[in-house]
Amino acid sequence: MLSLVSASFAFNAAPAVVPATRAGVVSMAISNPSNAVPFLTAPPSQSSGLPGAETGFDPLYLSEYIDVKWAREAELKHGRICMLACLGIFVQEFISLPGYPGYDANPVAAFSSVDPQALAQIFVGMSIVELVSNKGKYSSMDMFEDGTKTPGDFGFDPLNYGKDPSKRAELEMKELKNGRLAMLGFSGAS
Repeated sequence: MLSLVSASFAFNAAPAVVPATRAGVVSMAISNPSNAVPFLTAPPSQSSGLPGAETGFDPLYLSEYIDVKWAREAELKHGRICMLACLGIFVQEFISLPGYPGYDANPVAAFSSVDPQALAQIFVGMSIVELVSNKGKYSSMDMFEDGTKTPGDFGFDPLNYGKDPSKRAELEMKELKNGRLAMLGFSGAS
């Protein structure tokens, strides 16, 4: 009986409902969208003018708090190190120092097999290179204050690839993309 009553209510005509009028049209458009993530506002790094920054991938908006040039300098340094490290992963499989018994494919075991004095030498050597290459300026506040330094340029170009500006821009973009790929590759290989 209950089903017959509910079925009769289901087929009755519903009363006409007049929709409420709105004062204006709601727009979900963003005035300055990011190229990489179009539903977010463009980060400051998108308009920095650095090669590769026009993609605008900064969903955490870190470029609002960190100097973009300093972050690019760190990205290029880490990319260069990881490109060498990826090469080293393959080279150590085929070439080793004669008489060195400490080779191990496990990176943690290989690191712990090195003497602490040798690790200290490596650390001091890296510190000297950092201080000399940046002329004592290694914080984000003072590294680019004179305006002449560009991120990743240490003045080392023995083959003169940087003479042609169009070729230089192409090579900078290749270095940036290969460095990003090497950082992902090394983090997955180790």
